[in-house]
Formats: sequence, C-alpha cells, structure tokens
Amino acid sequence: MQFGLFQSVQLPEPNAQVKYYKEALEQVRVAEQLGFDSVWFTEHHFSRHGIVPASLTVLAYLAGVTTTMRLGTAVAVLPFHNPIKLAEEAATVDLLSDGRLDLGVGRGYQWGEYHKFAVPMDEATRRFEESMAILTKAWTATEPVDYHGEFWSCNDMTLHPRPVQLPHPPIWVAASSATSMDRVARHDWNLLIGQGESFTQVASQVEYFRHAVTQAGGTYHPGRVTAARAMYTARTEEQARQDTEAPFMWFKRTGQEVGSPPDHRVELLPDDFKEYRRRYAHGVYANYDTMWDNVTLFGTPDSVAERIAGLRNAGVEKLIFFINYGGIEHRKVLDSLELFATKVMPLFKDEVAVG
Repeated sequence: MQFGLFQSVQLPEPNAQVKYYKEALEQVRVAEQLGFDSVWFTEHHFSRHGIVPASLTVLAYLAGVTTTMRLGTAVAVLPFHNPIKLAEEAATVDLLSDGRLDLGVGRGYQWGEYHKFAVPMDEATRRFEESMAILTKAWTATEPVDYHGEFWSCNDMTLHPRPVQLPHPPIWVAASSATSMDRVARHDWNLLIGQGESFTQVASQVEYFRHAVTQAGGTYHPGRVTAARAMYTARTEEQARQDTEAPFMWFKRTGQEVGSPPDHRVELLPDDFKEYRRRYAHGVYANYDTMWDNVTLFGTPDSVAERIAGLRNAGVEKLIFFINYGGIEHRKVLDSLELFATKVMPLFKDEVAVG
C-alpha cells in the first residue's frame, strides 16, 4: 500500500495564519523523512475552514524542499480557474518537481464559494467539462490551439512550459455519485474518494468504479483509486479521543457553515448537487462517535491497522491522511505520524497480514 498526506490549513485562531502554514509545511517535510509517499493540498476560499486558495503555489514551494514525495492537488476547483493559466501553472510545478505532480480536480461543492466568486452553481458541471477539455488540449497539442467554448476561448495558443510527465500529469477526479464515477471512467481518469465517506461507502464506490472502468473499455487496477481519511494514531484509544474530538469537530462544524446555503436553504443547490441537499439540510450535523466508528482512522496502532486492512480488502491500496484538522497541536500531529510510520506502515509496506 501507499500512504500520503491530505493536507489542509485551517485558521481556528484568526491571528495565527503564519504559525499554521509553517506547521503544515513542516509536517510535510517530516512525513517525507518518515516514508510517506505523497502530499495533496486542498483548495478553499473565503473562510477559516481552509486558507489554501492557491494550492499549486504551495506545491511549487514544496517542489524545492522535498525530493521523493509526489505532490498533488485535492482538488483544484476547476470552475474557479482560467484553465489555460491552470495548465501553465500545473506544468510549471511538474517541471520544478521533476515530474512529481498529480493533478486532482473537481467542480467544488460549497455554495458560499460559488456565491462569492459570482459563478452560477448550475454552470459547475459544464465549466468543469470545458476546463478539462482545454487542459488536455493545451498539454498534448502538437500545433497551436484555437478554442472557442461556452466559457473560455483562446487563439493560436502554444503552452510553455510543457509538463515533464507525458502526455501530462496523472488526472485525479473527486467523485462519489454513479453519474460522476461514470464520467471519470469514460474519460480514463483516476478516482479520488473523499474523507467523509463511510468505510461501507468506500467499498461500494471502489467496486462501482472497477465495473465502470471495465464497461468503458479501460483497464482497472487498484492504483487508479486514492481514498482520503482523517487519521490520528495514539498509544491509547482514550488519548486518541481526547486529542482529536475538539479540533476535528471544529473542522466539521465550520465546513457545514461555509458549505451550506444561508439558513440551510438547500433548494438553492442545483439538481446536479442534490446529494448535498441532504448533507446541508437543517438539523443535519456531524456526530463524533458515528465518525469514529464508520469514517475516521482514529485510535491505537492496532485499531488503525485493522481498519486499514479492511480498506485494503475492499480494494484500496492508496490512502492519504488528513492530519491537521482544526488547529490540532503540531507536536501531537508529528507524534501521530511517527507512531504510524513505525508501528502501522511496515505492516502494509511489507504486505504482512493484519487482523
């Protein structure tokens, strides 16, 4: 199995943004030394729930201070970006990192971000699909490109620099519904599974995507799926609960606040976001005990390893860990990473059976 980080920077203390960024970047450097394979930064805008609006800028910095980790976006929200500029910036990071970029993309889901950007949310899917067409064409065209679409146009465009990886960096798409996974399979992209899905849902999505790739005429292998999980490893279950509950619930609560339409008016969400109407309905809130049992990888090395073994049995061979939620103490994050790397990682790197 391969293990990486799913990194975010939140701002529980409004005046501590420098501290939180420095801690997140140090966690990445330490994780590389401990043997983690990758780091993926998530993009958010306009709230303390996430203060990395320019993930490729952060990855460009990390390209210079890491040597082996793959560097990913999870995800770049395509409807908010000029796709030609994004193609240039991604190619630059791929060049600076000697071909270590993984470009994770999605259409976003937070009503507040769409509202503040003044981008109609019912255009999200069309903007995503048009941006993907332009990205691919910009990276692979052998002649200057003309493109005139619904949202973007260019004339006689030749991309420089070009990506180091050929034909372009691997594309990963965040998807959960059958319709979305069918689109991913049809275009021969790779699948990102979010950290909020239950273990049962992850298993179902992997099986569905496997079938969808085969139906689309592609070749499926487990390396085409990456799943994100919140993770914290401690020496006792009690310590894991004590250390994670307050910061993780801050993260979940602020996510609900910025993602939901005002006053939980879920009817403002377009039909192709209908799965989020249930998530953001009035009275729907995250429950820590439920997430402990069904979603997160919180616990002792033995209990975390047991759950990872279950994910591996469901077909997941790439996991990325959300580790710095809600201002959790930096020292505790580093201790968790070291404990995981010494007690859990060898069980799966060496393919030793667990449980």
